[in-house]
Amino acid sequence: MKPIAPLTLRTLLNPLSWITLIALSIVWLFNLLPYPLNIKIGKSFGHLLYLTEKRRSAIARKNLELCFPELSEAEREKIALSTFRNFGASIFETAMSWWENPKKLSRRVEYKGTKHLEKALSQNRGVLLLGAHFSLIDLPGIVLNQTHPVYAIYRNQTNKVFNYIMTRARNRNLVGIIPHTSMRTAAKIIKQGNIVWYAPDQDMGIDHSVFANFFGHPAATLISTGKLVRLTGAPIVMMVPYRKEDDSGYIIEFLEGPDNFPSGDDVQDATTINQLLEKGIRRAPDQYYWFHRRFKTQPDQEKASIYQS
Repeated sequence: MKPIAPLTLRTLLNPLSWITLIALSIVWLFNLLPYPLNIKIGKSFGHLLYLTEKRRSAIARKNLELCFPELSEAEREKIALSTFRNFGASIFETAMSWWENPKKLSRRVEYKGTKHLEKALSQNRGVLLLGAHFSLIDLPGIVLNQTHPVYAIYRNQTNKVFNYIMTRARNRNLVGIIPHTSMRTAAKIIKQGNIVWYAPDQDMGIDHSVFANFFGHPAATLISTGKLVRLTGAPIVMMVPYRKEDDSGYIIEFLEGPDNFPSGDDVQDATTINQLLEKGIRRAPDQYYWFHRRFKTQPDQEKASIYQS
């Protein structure tokens, strides 16, 4: 793993960098407020985003229409709004994850299904900790790291200032972070008996992916999960974090991974992983990032055409 490169003077002189620094400073200041107030402010901000970010709201509605056809339009609309409200809260929860004492955060967390993680660890082959883009994106791994050392696979962000602050915070609060382009490094770390946290639930195009059903609809799904397990022999456990209904704290639940994985069939393996992701998402559907274009790559269709209507 390479050390995090410092920001260049050219980057710091970019006006976008100033805006980013100001925005992050404001979030840092809000983080000094009492926890319940932060969550309320965050959810209100998320509600505002739902009303103003028409494109992202439309994407969320389309995803929910595809994934939950059995629900009424009103029920899906309620989930869509709640998704944005939870995202708003997550902005402040990410600030807590980056800048608060992790031991303090741990007091708000209740664990479920830890037997699945302990069983996987007992095999002494490392663990591939499957994640997804829930609204609690950073907090669960940082809290878990207090008792079970965790590495995380990450993807660089285009905003260089945000990316620098994000990677420094993650590197400080976890054992280490691994770029998504360094899967051999990830495999090596797993082989050493470590936990590596990986969220393979986004549409990254057809390269290194296959089409596999996700909530009953074709989705470009990365085959890297199967490759990592094939290289390491590590068991999979899924980590599902969600905020409690009364907003008093969090639940981190571990789900047992599939047996006889990988099968050697990329499509079957991707489908198996998507089924496990679905199971986790259904724990709290409104705390998943439905505003991502999960189905932008489709068989025999132009990119993102599914969202153009």
